[in-house]
Amino acid sequence: MGVALMGLVVFTVMRSGLDLVDSVIWYLAVLGNTSLFLFFRQSRYYAPSILLTALIVFLYLRWTGCKRLLLWIGVLIVCLFAANYMACVALLMCLVVDYLIWKRREMVPGIGQIMMFAAVIALPCLAIASAWNPFATKFGSYTQANGIFDRLTLFYWNLRDMNQAGFLIVGLVLAAALISLIYRDLWLRRGLLAMTVYGVVVSIVSPQLVRGASLADIRYLVSLIPLCIAVAVGAYLRLFRKRTFLVLVLALPVFWTNLASGTFLFQQGVRSVPMEFLGELLSPPPEPYSFTADWIRKNVAKGESVWVLPDYMTYPLMFHAPDAVYAWQLNPEQKKDPQFKDLPDIHFKGVEMPDYIIVFGPMVVQLRAMLQQWRQQSAEYAEIYRINTFWKDLYRPELFWRTFRPITGFDPESQAIYIFRHIRPAADSKNPHL
Repeated sequence: MGVALMGLVVFTVMRSGLDLVDSVIWYLAVLGNTSLFLFFRQSRYYAPSILLTALIVFLYLRWTGCKRLLLWIGVLIVCLFAANYMACVALLMCLVVDYLIWKRREMVPGIGQIMMFAAVIALPCLAIASAWNPFATKFGSYTQANGIFDRLTLFYWNLRDMNQAGFLIVGLVLAAALISLIYRDLWLRRGLLAMTVYGVVVSIVSPQLVRGASLADIRYLVSLIPLCIAVAVGAYLRLFRKRTFLVLVLALPVFWTNLASGTFLFQQGVRSVPMEFLGELLSPPPEPYSFTADWIRKNVAKGESVWVLPDYMTYPLMFHAPDAVYAWQLNPEQKKDPQFKDLPDIHFKGVEMPDYIIVFGPMVVQLRAMLQQWRQQSAEYAEIYRINTFWKDLYRPELFWRTFRPITGFDPESQAIYIFRHIRPAADSKNPHL
């Protein structure tokens, strides 16, 4: 899907009649947006959301009343709804606002086209929502828990953290706003309004709880990255129009560093994220799961049990070291649930002791205190191995939760990976692991 978007970018640039310099700026801006590549590589709903949004906008801007083109737009909107309902709802609101202000001046569809378009979208989306309605889950209650002030806060956080994560370049967005006012640039106005509407809608429907958080879940806004690039390039080319030397000289500092975003003023300092990403591709830094899974494969016999802390770090190990039994994923009261009646006791927390405990990072402090209590109840564990790698997985696509370099200088007593073995009676006392 990432390759498809790159093809769409090249096709659009080539068909737009831009000269060589302007085309180079477009390509530099796209290649300089590391977040775009990280989210595509992560896939999940990010990749289809970005690609489908770009395709829908591409077709919408070229729609002049053709029924077949309108049908394709409707099909793609249904696909987008299936990928992520927030991305679909936000994009639909952007299209409605843009049509009412600008597009309706170009053409007005007939009643038949409107009914066809509504049917193509509504029926499949209702079918999807009947099978999966996010507002009927706990996330629906999260959305309701946010008040008006919380939503305003989230809107500000979204803008702030999109800049911090490289989705947009705040210096060029501000320049775009000024240019659209002074020179009445139509495309910059449409782009900026679409960014605003999209951000408002996502801030309203987002399931993120503001209370207790300090950063926005900007992953819900990944579909805006191509538009942010377009607005940035549009403003940049307008600022330096007919100044070929400046356009080329300043392109790399603007699009490949954090100078124009202003984040260099904070803890980050001046950095080039694309170059850091290139360094990571050439020499990937170590991460916690590979070492741990390798140790499990070599040292844990098939069928032996492992309890992993924090619990969410269990799941990558399941895929990479599947022979172990991953213990204590269910609560004791769930033994009464008929669907779990045939499960072994090891799957219920506290019912049967696991053979191993693997703990990532600071939770080892609480675990050691817990093991002291267990020792009094004749359930003794000993630390048999320590993996001296930083415990946290810092390779999420959000730049403020990611590192491109190895983490060094961490505390080996609380920030590594620790493996404990259940010490059994005399028959097991010669276990080679001890």
